[in-house]
This record gives sequence, C-alpha cells and structure tokens, in this order.
Amino acid sequence: MYRKAYRWVSQRRGIALACLIGFAGWLILPQAAFAQYEYRVGKGQASIEPDQHILSLSLAGYGAPREGRFSLEWKARASLGKADDAALVADRLYLLRGGKVWQIGLDDLETDAIAVAQSADIRLIAGGGNRLLALSSRNELLEANVSRQHKLRWRRKSELQQTPTSLSYWKGGFVMLDTEGALWVAEDRRGPLTWEVLPPCPGAIDVMAAQNHLYVLTDKQEILQYDQSTGWLRVAIKNGITYDQDIRLLMASDAGFWALDGSGELYQAQHNSTHQLSVNALVIQHGKERVAILGADVCGFDANFVNAMKRDIQRTFGISPNAVMVNASHTHFAPVTQNWSTWGPHCQRPDSTYLYSVVKSAVMGAMRQATKALQPANLHVGKSEVAIGHNRNLPGTDLPYDKTLDVIRVDYRKLEKDDVIFLAGCHPVFQNAGREGVTLSPNYPGVAREMLLHHSKVRSAMFLQGCGGDINPVDADHRVTAKKVASAVTDVLDRDAMQPIQGGITFYLDTVQFDSRPWPEDKIKAFRKANEGQEGNVGAEKNVRWADLMLRYIKNDEMPATMPVFVQTLNIGNWKLVGISRETTTEYSLGIKALWPDKLVTVAGYCNDVSSYLPTSRHIKAGIYEGNDSFFWYGQPNIFPENVYETIMESIKLKNR
Repeated sequence: MYRKAYRWVSQRRGIALACLIGFAGWLILPQAAFAQYEYRVGKGQASIEPDQHILSLSLAGYGAPREGRFSLEWKARASLGKADDAALVADRLYLLRGGKVWQIGLDDLETDAIAVAQSADIRLIAGGGNRLLALSSRNELLEANVSRQHKLRWRRKSELQQTPTSLSYWKGGFVMLDTEGALWVAEDRRGPLTWEVLPPCPGAIDVMAAQNHLYVLTDKQEILQYDQSTGWLRVAIKNGITYDQDIRLLMASDAGFWALDGSGELYQAQHNSTHQLSVNALVIQHGKERVAILGADVCGFDANFVNAMKRDIQRTFGISPNAVMVNASHTHFAPVTQNWSTWGPHCQRPDSTYLYSVVKSAVMGAMRQATKALQPANLHVGKSEVAIGHNRNLPGTDLPYDKTLDVIRVDYRKLEKDDVIFLAGCHPVFQNAGREGVTLSPNYPGVAREMLLHHSKVRSAMFLQGCGGDINPVDADHRVTAKKVASAVTDVLDRDAMQPIQGGITFYLDTVQFDSRPWPEDKIKAFRKANEGQEGNVGAEKNVRWADLMLRYIKNDEMPATMPVFVQTLNIGNWKLVGISRETTTEYSLGIKALWPDKLVTVAGYCNDVSSYLPTSRHIKAGIYEGNDSFFWYGQPNIFPENVYETIMESIKLKNR
C-alpha cells in the first residue's frame, strides 16, 4: 500500500515537472509557432476547355472577321487511300470502295484495312448507333449489326424514292441529302418510312450527325450546325490556318469527329488551344459567414445565367447569392458564353453544350473543391503598379488609367505554399491575327498565372479582371504583358510588406437602375434604312440587326424598361472588394477607391453581368466606342445618360457598404 502511494506521488511530481519544462519551452518558442489563423479558406480550379464531343466553337470578343473565328483544327492521322464513302461505328472506321466495304480500327490506323463480306452492291454508308447503314445500287436502305467477326449481314429497311448522295442517323431517325441538294429526315420505325424535308442548306455536299446535333459540309468548306429554332448556323470555316484542307466526308463517333479529304487522308478534329482555359474559386469563411469569389476565362456572362448559377451554388453549398462574386477575365479568345443578338449569327448565342456541360459544370466543380478544402489560413493584401495598358480611345492628354495591381496572398497553416489572387485592369485582346487569332486562350492572364507557378511559394494563381473597359495593352505580344504582370506580383510577394486582413465578413449586392429610354419607332426605322443594303459592312449589318431587335421588342411589348448596374461589396475584415457589372471603365476604379482613401479597397469590373460598357460622361460626350457604338453591339435600347458615373458613385457613397 505504501509503495503504491509512493509511486502515485512520484508520477504526479513527474507530471508537474514536465508541465514546468513545457511552460518554459513555450516561453522561448517563436511567436509564429502559435500564430492565430483568422479564416478558413479553400481554393478550387477546373478546366473549361471544350472536349472532343464538341466539334467547333465560335470565339468571342471580335465582330471581325465577318465570317467568324472558330476553334476547329484538323489534325492528320493517316493516309488511307481514296474512298467513295466512309462511316464510323464505335471505334471502327468503315471505308466504301467500288461497292465493297473495308474495316479498320481507329486505334490501329497503321495496319491494312480488312475487307468485310457482303451480299449487296453498296453506294453509300453511314453509322447508326451500333449499326452500319447503307444504300444499295437498287436505292434500298439497308442496315447491318457490326461485330468483330468482319462480316456484315444486310437487312432491307426501305426502298427510297429520292436519290441520296449522303446518309446519316440523327435523334432516332434517318437523314439523307439528295441529288437536288434537299435534306430529309424520317423516324426509324417498322414499316414504310415517312420522309420530311428540312430547311434548305445551299451548297451542302455531306451530312453528319453526332449525339443531338446535325451538321452539313458545304462546297465552300463551311461546316454548319442545324438548330430547330434558327436553322443552319456556321460553326467552322476553311480559314487557311487551322482548317486548310478540302474535306469531302465528315464522320462522328464516341471517339470524336473525323474527316476524309478527296485523296483519302484521314483527319481528326481537335480544338486549337493553349489548354489553359479555367475557372478558379476561392471560398473564405469567418465564423458562420462565407463568401465565394469566382474568376473565369470567358469574355462575359449574362445576368440570367449567373443568377441561375448562384442559386445552384446556394442550394449545393449554402452560400448566399449576394456573397458569390463571378468575375469574367474578358479574354477575347474564349468560346462565346453570352447572347450577342446583333453580332453575326455564329456569335449570337453560346453553344448550350459548352455553356452548361463544360462551363457551369466546371464552376460547380471548382466550388466543390474549394468548400471541401476549407482550412485555417491568414489573408494578406499588397498593392503595386504595373503599366501594361493605356486609355485607348479618349481624346486629349493626361488620360485616366488605374495602373494599380492588387495581390492577395492566402497563407495556410498546414501548407508550405500559398495561393495568390491578383487583379489588374486591362483588356486581354492582343493579338487577333494569324494562328493566335483563332487559338483558344486566356491571353495574358493565363500566361501570367503559369509564370507565377514557378515562384517557390506559390501553389496556385488566380486572376481577377479590374476596370479595364477602356484600357488596351501597350504591347502587341500578350506574353510581354503577362511577364510584366507576373514580375510585379512576384515583387509584391517578395517584399514581405503585405498587410494582414483581420475581421469579420459582410456582403451586399446593390442595383443602380437607369431608365432604358428606348428610341421612338420612327427613329429606329430611319436608322435601319440608313444602314441597310451594305452587305459586307460589319458595322452596318450590326446596326440593321440592332434595329430589327428593337422593332421586335416594340412589336412584342418586350422592350427592357431599365438598364441595371450591379454593385457588389464583399467586406472581408479590413479588405473591401467591390465588383461592378458591365465593361467597367478605369475611372470607376479610381473613384471608388477615393471614397475610402484610408482603407484596403480592390475594385473589379466585369462582375456578375457583362451586358454593355459602363462609360463616364467623357466617353459619352466624345461619342467614342465605349460611350456610343458599343451599345448597339450589345443590343442595348440606348446609351447611358451622361451622369451615369456620378449617379453610380453617389449611390455607392450613400450606401457606404
């Protein structure tokens, strides 16, 4: 009993001694070892590169060239020799030569094609699900299930009245192009087929279906996609750069899109891209409040799309729509992601597959990564200047230009490297020429991000577009611009003079409404008449489309009553991030920061809606692009009133968010 008690006392003394030693050690440990972490922060990133299931996309940002800029590039894969027709079923390519069908695997194109046994003289072939379709010399539509045994057993499906020159299979039905250039569709069913004519597509020489889309190739080497509401829409052209072949046959399968030229050269479709398009998400939490900042490599978004996406974010992640800021980098080398009703038809609407299956899916994916990765972190803000741009259109001297570079560093407790967010206000527009002009790219923001990843302390880099509406780069080479930006960000990080962010989170989303002041109907008609009949004049054609849009609004009683400007404020401790909608010009950044001269204020443009420029009275009075003509390109009812800047600044000042 005595020995047991003695051991207990000894153990207690040992514990006490250990505690004293530990306390003494705490006194001499560096303060950083016990640093408090103010926030929980998570970062996510997802690609918004189009995949092989999308044939080609129209690039946004430029009204010229008139015929459009598209992402399609044909890559040579094999020389197969001349063929009368060709079709894809799964991973096998079927070639028609002299009435006989040959088969070769897409994954083994260097081997010789294998002759497939058959009992009919074949004129045309096409893929139809897991079947091979054919037209016999007796004008009969045939079908055969494909197998690995290199043998086809043809079944008669129907006898045709028309004489097809091309066959395909689309949405559970047959499609054919006849010798008169007419396109026909018929539901795949038992018994006689009932054929219905599609809207004409002049010059069509081949027809191809893929998933829910129908395409034709024309004798001008244009590829058009069928839309049941608007008809045929150009999605690719022979531009002499990425598409310089004389394609004769188009094919599609799960492996993507393929083509044959007249000599039998086989090409695979790909998107001409730097493979850098992405969306980044940063989620910051303090207590129960969370905000999300999203930066996307797109030219712009419509408010309706952004608002719907924010509602999905609220349902999925519990973050208020008013706490989610969506910023567009405004690269002019990304696919169209918003409605531009007065542009050429190829730019008027985004490809729905790309917008929803790629972009929206990526946004949700990046948000999922960011929320899952939430962990203790401190935030720091640093500011510098980088002279990458100039005021491109305002007349006179001493023109406004906010050269400020904002840098936010996320210092994680458990990670050796930091996440960096940087903001500059300048158009990502150069250079729209040659191969670069038809290359999918985030332009200088993307290159600057890649450069920053070489910094020993940078884990990821995220770009936000500032108020660059009237600012263009001074350098024609976007890589030079990127190098300047990355160097300036690196200097801020290496100076170790960034200010810590401390405090709670609040968020607001305000709207400043402007009466749309639409033109009278007779003025619109006179404007239309002054611009009509000028085919090939991109500006005049845009004006006619604008007038037609306004006249439709009047006829259908759909004229927008207001032109809203959204002002979003995220207060994260002592750092204020203000996001303005539309193509915000540089004076807004200067003016908003002047309202809080003693605070850390960052101002982003292109947030939540990019539906026009946001000029000042200087742009409007000068009658330059930002204050006048751009509103016709954006399909707005009118320009803003001359006091637009003063009205917005007064609203921000009074609310004092």
